[in-house]
Amino acid sequence: MKKLSLPKTLIAYSQDRLFGRFFRTPTPFSLLIMKDGSGVLEQSPTQSNLNEAEFYFYGGHNYELTDEQVTAIENAGFGIYIEDVEDVSDGLPPKEPRILRSVPKSR
Repeated sequence: MKKLSLPKTLIAYSQDRLFGRFFRTPTPFSLLIMKDGSGVLEQSPTQSNLNEAEFYFYGGHNYELTDEQVTAIENAGFGIYIEDVEDVSDGLPPKEPRILRSVPKSR
């Protein structure tokens, strides 16, 4: 299984002169694969850019890639962001999550 991991940049959203340089938020880029085969990394893609793209991947999300998407990303020159991940499900159903209670049950 192939997974896409896009790069991030640190952005200071605060306009405060004192705290603006201390609080930086990792902000991921989005990857757009255009219909002509080229690729673009953008922080905030516009709706018109998304409409023109053949594939688009929002940053900060996990994507399981199809073979067609892997080929398009590699041809656009962004193959370094593709990771090969082993499937560890081994066919078993997922375990039920444990529910932790902060208040004891009444008897």
